[in-house]
Amino acid sequence: MAQRRAPRGAAMKFIAREGGRELHVEVVRHGGGYRVCIGDKCMDADLVRAGAYVRSLRLEDGTQLSLIHHASGNTHEITLGETTVRVEIVDPLAARRRRREDEISGDGTVKAPMPGRVVRILAAKGESVRKGAGLLILEAMKMENEIQSPTDGTVDELFVDAGQTVEAGAELVHIS
Repeated sequence: MAQRRAPRGAAMKFIAREGGRELHVEVVRHGGGYRVCIGDKCMDADLVRAGAYVRSLRLEDGTQLSLIHHASGNTHEITLGETTVRVEIVDPLAARRRRREDEISGDGTVKAPMPGRVVRILAAKGESVRKGAGLLILEAMKMENEIQSPTDGTVDELFVDAGQTVEAGAELVHIS
């Protein structure tokens, strides 16, 4: 694993996959240590050990968090206290690209790339849209994400309304 350092204040963001679960992780340099956020839970941490394949942090509650990189791909072992799990570390940008490729099915249906709440509808039924045009705004993890048309076409159907909560993979819009 190459040594990567984030500039002071810059966040390192990644997704840890274990089984069918995905945890969004963010690590930010903070003061003389780090701020670690796993999902909605955040803690301050101090670096205990850093090597080519191992990172260890001591969290504010005294628990030790260790990350061990295995030479085979993106597999890591994370130990928190007495619990160890193997996870796949995924770059969020690469995951987003893969999800966008899956956002439109062969029949023209645009699907939600993540769970969230539809904040605003940007396109109307019957409207012609160009590739990249905004269809709706989906709020997920306190961030607004514009769901864009993956192709030129006409909005045939809107499957959601503003204010509606959707799961990942839910049908949002049909484009023909």
